[in-house]
Order: sequence, then structure tokens, then C-alpha cells
Amino acid sequence: MEFMKLRLYTLMLVGLVLCSACAPNKIRGNPPFVSIASVTMTDQALVAGFDVRNINEVAMAIDSVDITISSKGSEFSRYSGPYSLNIDPNTTETITLDKLPGENARGQLADLQSGKIASLPFALQGRVHTAEDGYLDFKHEGYLYTVPGKPGQFRSATSRTREQQ
Repeated sequence: MEFMKLRLYTLMLVGLVLCSACAPNKIRGNPPFVSIASVTMTDQALVAGFDVRNINEVAMAIDSVDITISSKGSEFSRYSGPYSLNIDPNTTETITLDKLPGENARGQLADLQSGKIASLPFALQGRVHTAEDGYLDFKHEGYLYTVPGKPGQFRSATSRTREQQ
């Protein structure tokens, strides 16, 4: 009887080891999906909101961000510096960066606001830094459009992302 119990326990242990070895690993180490949520142009500043989506199955603790927005071959705006953001697995958080430099942006956004152009193509690229994974690069392309009835406010639509290329 003891021999049967020992065999049963051994089989259960082997089964447990095999199940855990064959179980899927959690997705980790992938860069976030970053997109422009909004851009607001005031007399004093350019303010941009970015949706940062953690596509990993583990939390992501970002401690710095580098973002560059380009349009029509020139730099539109840039931010580089510390930014503390914790994102739960498979969720999206919005970060807002204000007082952005954007002298090139002002003229292009003014043309968009006035109706001189219907949309403004943009390329968003950058990287985030996490203690666990180091630097993670991201890219996103799309178009900016005016927000009807809200002067100085713009939103984006996607044309192509890293995953679609």
C-alpha cells in the first residue's frame, strides 16, 4: 500500500512539473504602444497628451520618456526627461506633457486650424526607460485633425503603427 502511495505522489509531482514547464510564459519586455491622444495650442504653450498602452502581461514602471513628433520632414516638438509612470498589465494610461517646444508646430497647426490643410501627417517616435527592461523604442504614424468647435485643439488618427508594418 505504501508503494502505491509513493507511486501516486511521484506521478502527481511529475505531472505538476510537466504542467508548469509547458505553461505559457508571461509576455514581458515589449515596448508600449504610444499614440497622440490630443494636442492643444495656446498662446503660451503647446500641450500634448499621449496614450501609453502596456501590451505586456506584467506591470511596467517607466522612469523616463523621450518623444519626438515630426511632420513634413521637420521636427514638430520634442520632450526628453524623467517621467514616473506605472502601468498595469494590458492597460493604458495617459501622460500629459506641457510647455513643449514647438515653433515649427505653431505654423503647421495654424494652417490646420484655418482650414488651409485638411490634415497634418505626423511621425511619433521615441523610447521609454524601465528598470526591468532598459530602453524600449516605439514608433507611430498618423494624422492630426482639428476638434470641431474647439479652436486650438487637435486629435489624431492612425495610419500605420509598428505592428502594422
